[in-house]
Amino acid sequence: MKLTPKYFKENFPDWKRKKDSILTGILYRPISFVLASICANLRISANAVSYFSTLVALVAAVMFLFRIQTYHIVGSILMILWKILDCVDGNLARVVKKQPFGEFADSMSSYFLVGFTGAAMGIAVYFEGGLIFTPGNPWIILIGALASSSDTMMRLVYQKYNNNACKLVEQRIIKQEADFRTDNKLMNLVSRFGLGVIPEIVLFAAIFKVLDIAIIYYLFYYGGSFVLSTMLLVRKAIRKAKEYEMPDYE
Repeated sequence: MKLTPKYFKENFPDWKRKKDSILTGILYRPISFVLASICANLRISANAVSYFSTLVALVAAVMFLFRIQTYHIVGSILMILWKILDCVDGNLARVVKKQPFGEFADSMSSYFLVGFTGAAMGIAVYFEGGLIFTPGNPWIILIGALASSSDTMMRLVYQKYNNNACKLVEQRIIKQEADFRTDNKLMNLVSRFGLGVIPEIVLFAAIFKVLDIAIIYYLFYYGGSFVLSTMLLVRKAIRKAKEYEMPDYE
């Protein structure tokens, strides 16, 4: 039986639709249904799409290292392609078949995209300048690096908290809790303004040679997300720790 784009659309979960940006829901998601049906009928797995999107993310970042505007535009278009592929592998995993290490493959591609493009754009602006920063200003490289590292730090802090929480659940010290990333309305709202709109902002910035504006947005979004998520996790950790009564020592 051949799987059609309609089949993928009908099996798309509402909780995922709520996290999509407006443009993703209107344009990229329908395109991903078509590509997912092609991949499924060609027996291309979700993991294969994820690994390919990792390569796309890496090439996108490299494009910003060239001192040619056309390359910067190509890099931003590749970021949009990455976003579509990120929808495709999710469609395949949910509807066709999940594979072992699927979460690893999917996460790695986003790590590559955010981890490298912010710093790469900072280097581009250092040489070419932008709307605010003049060529040769080293601060823009720092801003780009901080933007990329903020996303990495956010993921590291979350993973450490999650690993610790899982151990405590196994030891029956605390009860299983909901994932704040999916169940928290504030975090769902924040996610709509991340990779859901950043590629388009970068494309606009590349066309009009104002990549420094995109980098500043990177920093505000990922830096803000890092601070917000860390505060939420610290609050949860403190609350859970208080629920566990330590023995009194005399």
